[in-house]
Amino acid sequence: MKKVNELRAGALLSYVNIAITTIIPLLYTPIMLKMLGQSEYGLYSLSNSIISYLSILNFGMGSAVVRYITVASAEENKDKVERTMGLFLKIYGALALLVLIVGGIITIFVDSLFAKGLSVEEINKLRILMIIMSVSTAISFPLSVYSSVLISYEKYIFRRILDITSTVMLPILNLVVLFMGEGSIGMAAVGVVIQIIYGYVYIYYCKRKIGVKAKYDKLNYDMLKEIWGFTAFVFLGMIVDMLYWATDKVLIGALIGSVAVAVYNIGGVFTSMVNSMSSAISNVFSSRITTMVVKDQPIEKLSELLIRIGRIQYLVIAFIISGYIVFGKAFIHFWSGDAYMEAYYIALYTMIPLAIPLIQNVAYNTILAQKKHKFRSIIYAIIAVVNVISTYMAIPKYGIIGAAVCTAIAYVIGNGIIMNIYYYKVTKLDIPKFWLNIAKISVVPVIFSIAGLYIVNKILIINSIKLFLIEVIAYSVLYIVCIWLTSMNQYEKSIFYDMIKFIKKK
Repeated sequence: MKKVNELRAGALLSYVNIAITTIIPLLYTPIMLKMLGQSEYGLYSLSNSIISYLSILNFGMGSAVVRYITVASAEENKDKVERTMGLFLKIYGALALLVLIVGGIITIFVDSLFAKGLSVEEINKLRILMIIMSVSTAISFPLSVYSSVLISYEKYIFRRILDITSTVMLPILNLVVLFMGEGSIGMAAVGVVIQIIYGYVYIYYCKRKIGVKAKYDKLNYDMLKEIWGFTAFVFLGMIVDMLYWATDKVLIGALIGSVAVAVYNIGGVFTSMVNSMSSAISNVFSSRITTMVVKDQPIEKLSELLIRIGRIQYLVIAFIISGYIVFGKAFIHFWSGDAYMEAYYIALYTMIPLAIPLIQNVAYNTILAQKKHKFRSIIYAIIAVVNVISTYMAIPKYGIIGAAVCTAIAYVIGNGIIMNIYYYKVTKLDIPKFWLNIAKISVVPVIFSIAGLYIVNKILIINSIKLFLIEVIAYSVLYIVCIWLTSMNQYEKSIFYDMIKFIKKK
């Protein structure tokens, strides 16, 4: 019962974090844009995209840490947990050093990579940003082991409270350094400080509250071989994700410039919000799915979990996408200005295809736990390479819109068609029943999107922030009432009731 309560509270706190994660960027980003300027904001985003490539140097170990520690904790073998922690900390320590080396090498070649799109001053600033972000990434590697321990032991409440704290503190500290005149370099330094504080808290909680600490033995080469067999295709999947999401901005920066990166990244802000909203709930269930697979639970139960969680994720995502379709242009106009208007289409072309894998996170976690992720990684790799080539060819003629469309097409083919066939034929998940459920609750989002778009563009044309807010509130209330009455089942309504009870109790 205690674990069930922890799970429910973790899920509720996830959505509290989602709300905060959604609201804070809406308030914080316009201020940051104004203080940084379009060019420096694009430079900061470009640096983030380049350094994100370094995150793949964990070689997919993140999933392995959760899996192996979860298996050890499910066996109630504390000694095995601590030895597994020690092994992964050794691995991550070596990988952190590799991050610093590779990051240093990349900074040497920045000028030759971006000479066409960036000025000399921008290249020099980009180099400094990349050095600081490389340090931050290196620190995060060993700390992810302790974070995985929290997930494995289902300490969701503490983990989500940390997430909420970070969500609130990061923009506050960023604004402080911006008001001090430190610009993007100050913001990058804040990231390092946050990582160090997180590290202390994680280590303290694992040792004092959970009662586990790392034990360092000689390297277990048999276990290393098994871990690499598990992570090899996770690692390939990570490379693919980089090719999908980071490469667009790198190519835009190299071929067009920092201003275009800024516009493209604003579109990515909305896509990231949708991603966070969906992933928060599925992350709560990742260790639970691993445990179910290890204990050989029937595939029917995993199918039920896929449908139950997928419906909840879709209800949230569909509401956000529908609202964005109707009010996105007006919002960007008031929020960041017409100079970023192309971001509306960037977000639209990327967030709709992305919704497919997001509402099927349980399916991905299932094949991961079953060690059947090889096929997914290979298919994604092939499509991602095609995406990069097509994006490179499309940017000179169609600009950032062309880049977004190429990514959208690749995602529909990979996630929407090929992987659903795989989930059904190989994993044996009940995919037809899943999509039938999604189709049934899609009526309201489709009707509201079409009708809302017509009304906003033809009848109640938005010409002030006040009218914008009135229409958004009216739209939201009507949408939620219709969804409640026509689409939500008793389980989904019970989550809302539980949230009210939780708030009253606290």
